[in-house]
Amino acid sequence: MGLYLSRARYNQDAYRGMIAKPEDRTAVIKELFEAARHRLLHAWYSPTTCEAIMVSEGDTTAGATIEIVAMASGVFSELGVVELLTMQQLGEAMKGGAAVAGKFRAPGR
Repeated sequence: MGLYLSRARYNQDAYRGMIAKPEDRTAVIKELFEAARHRLLHAWYSPTTCEAIMVSEGDTTAGATIEIVAMASGVFSELGVVELLTMQQLGEAMKGGAAVAGKFRAPGR
């Protein structure tokens, strides 16, 4: 299972809906993630970037499912997802890199 940081920028239609029916969107977001077999760990709103920002755990296919549904909803103008590694996982990747680095040749060398 991977960890993901998602940033979804709301559009004008979303803000119209928020004004028409103010509500805490956490439960709705969590329900979407769970339906796609992804676990929502945190959800925030950034007033400086007008984005919903979420941290979740799951696999890539589940994440793509969420992205498709979110963009199809028509309330987001942009959506970006970043896969995250713990520092321990980065250390494991470094060890793996050290083991295979000699097998790679840079272009032109």
